[in-house]
Amino acid sequence: MPTFLEQPGYGPRGPDGQGWSRLSLNAHFDARHQCGWQPTHFATLFEATTGRQRWGGFDRCFVSHPGSCTTCPVQVRRLAYQGGIDWPAGMPLLLARVRPLPPTPGAFFADPASGRSSLELSAWRGGPPVLEAGWVEVLNIRGRQMSWCWQDEQGEAFWLVRNHPGADSAVVLNTQIGTGIRHELYAGPGKPRLAVLSCRGSCAHEAYHLRHLAADLADRPYLTGAPRPDAVIPRQLPGVPLVTLTHAGESSIIDRDRSRDYGASTVQIDWDVPFDEPTAASLMAHTVRLVAL
Repeated sequence: MPTFLEQPGYGPRGPDGQGWSRLSLNAHFDARHQCGWQPTHFATLFEATTGRQRWGGFDRCFVSHPGSCTTCPVQVRRLAYQGGIDWPAGMPLLLARVRPLPPTPGAFFADPASGRSSLELSAWRGGPPVLEAGWVEVLNIRGRQMSWCWQDEQGEAFWLVRNHPGADSAVVLNTQIGTGIRHELYAGPGKPRLAVLSCRGSCAHEAYHLRHLAADLADRPYLTGAPRPDAVIPRQLPGVPLVTLTHAGESSIIDRDRSRDYGASTVQIDWDVPFDEPTAASLMAHTVRLVAL
């Protein structure tokens, strides 16, 4: 996995191979070796997450020569998942919105803030941010996944979903019914049932998807008082292609179009817990995990 990203060498023949035909100002700009663990926008966060880093769009390398990555504190923190955010309790899914850094006051040329940004993290329905984070902090979160980035009237955004630390204790009981499969979700042995998923045809999910959904449902806050109306959910989440959602009564339906990894599928979820806001958040987190990068 590339971490030391060497700056491109000077090519006298120019970018088109025909030689430089105009004045170049490249010598006046900062072009240094970069660190593959220091992304500065979504594209390089994706590269760092998937091991596809290449020079351009990362922050400067501190050591400035290859061979020192193993002792560099940046890589040590990355490999130990240190320096990430403290994930808010009871929020399996976060909305990350990209916020450009404000211009440097009085800057006339080569503003250090130009093109840089930070992230505001909110509940999945939006609202006031619960956290602010940098790109490196998001990269170093242990057990996080993310969706594709999208653009709306507020700018760039993407989903961040956590892998629940209690998922290994969850129990999923599978029963073949005709050509379909029935999955019963429990937080653990001897615990009350949380939901039943009925897959028509093949299952377009992995076993760990169901364990994380069970753990998220078990984490729901205990709500007292009069019954609340069912939560309203969108038909489709931005940044989550091929998946549509509907809800009626005590059941939700996930329709998934054919993809490179799975055939088309329909999953009915019958809830044993109230379909309130915490349950809806767990469903949204499950939906993002299905297509996470």
